[in-house]
Amino acid sequence: MEWKGEGTEAMEYVIGLGLGMDGTLAWVNREVVDRWITPEMQKVEPLPHGRHYSEMRQYLVLWAMLYVGTMIMYLGSAGLTYHLFYRTRDSKTGQNLAKWEPEAGQLRNEISTSATSLIFITAAVAPFELMVARGWTKVYWNVEDHGWAYLLVSPLLFLVFTDACIYWIHRILHHRWFYAPLHKLHHKYKETTPFSAFAFHPLDGWLQGVPYHIFVFLMPFHHITYGAAMLLVGLWTINIHDRIDLDLPGVNGAGHHTLHHQRFNYNYGQYFVHMDKLCGTHLDPYGGQKWSIYPSRAEKNLSAGKPKDS
Repeated sequence: MEWKGEGTEAMEYVIGLGLGMDGTLAWVNREVVDRWITPEMQKVEPLPHGRHYSEMRQYLVLWAMLYVGTMIMYLGSAGLTYHLFYRTRDSKTGQNLAKWEPEAGQLRNEISTSATSLIFITAAVAPFELMVARGWTKVYWNVEDHGWAYLLVSPLLFLVFTDACIYWIHRILHHRWFYAPLHKLHHKYKETTPFSAFAFHPLDGWLQGVPYHIFVFLMPFHHITYGAAMLLVGLWTINIHDRIDLDLPGVNGAGHHTLHHQRFNYNYGQYFVHMDKLCGTHLDPYGGQKWSIYPSRAEKNLSAGKPKDS
């Protein structure tokens, strides 16, 4: 995104919702806050990266944006997933696709915990996003700065870097010094639902999100790719708690994370299984364990009409 004057600025504000986090912030500031709360700011000439607004103003707007946006994404995506996998039932067996019924009061507890924790988590995340909005990170606006090849590779770098960092943060949170005061809240229920995704102690949730923000201080990341990555991170977090596993090679999916909630000391990864395999903490949900809710891979292939050795 280039800053070329009033005409370009006006267009950016109009289409800001499609311009990543910074464009969305500009749009909300100009079309929502300035229009309804601070109309005097409409007479101020816009500056690059919103520098005509105070840092406190930017921070408060970012905090509100992050909280409201995350809650909409959380309730919408988790609600839809819950309807599809928990409410919808097989006409023959009467069983839902998740093959499990939540405990009484579990959904209400998960939603209330998430709604409360996210107030504090987004408050602690907003300073990072303020630094992005102010141009203090390696987030960039023009594809030409690093080329199309890097634009396509950078999301993979983001995933590999953050997955490795989260593995160790997550594993440390299971240490006895930190588990009871911080991480135990997320393990309140051994059986998860999509609404478990953000049911964290605020400090726990913030710590596991720090690698996403560290990345943009170390590596260039296009602002639209960065905004999309933040959204997909949230959706992935909901996905790995819904119990519906696709058994994708190398991917730490819902099956792996379900076993993590049941067995605690396995499958600390976020997206991939390589860190767990390297560190000896990998547990295959299709490994044939008697206590696992997932069939062995041989049984799975047989039920799908494939040979056992496929």
